[in-house]
Amino acid sequence: MNASPFVGWPLAAPDAAGHLDYAQDATSLREALWNVLMTNPGERLMRPSFGAGLGRWVAQPNTQTTRHLIAATITAAIAQWEQRVTVTAVDVEPDPHNAALVQITVSYTARGLPYALPDQLSLTLTLGGA
Repeated sequence: MNASPFVGWPLAAPDAAGHLDYAQDATSLREALWNVLMTNPGERLMRPSFGAGLGRWVAQPNTQTTRHLIAATITAAIAQWEQRVTVTAVDVEPDPHNAALVQITVSYTARGLPYALPDQLSLTLTLGGA
């Protein structure tokens, strides 16, 4: 096992031999960020405040105010729960083809990784429309 702080629990199932493939470096960070974003506060017994709780925005109106609040929620949750990254931008934009969708892009750089390049995590969230 690697002594790097950039090793995380795998999200994939064990292979045919029953071994887990641990995520490392950029993949570990991406999975950790995904966990922060997709976990609702209260879902983890030992950390009840963990997570950004993006699910609470489902069925909310797709307005500029809602998108701004989503970006602020993401920024605060990552700052609190994932100190291995520096967030450089959180963009929450309406989908040009569907008024109920927003495109979220989190731009970040890993801290403590030599020669870390900027990276992004993107996802689509369904809101309630315009």
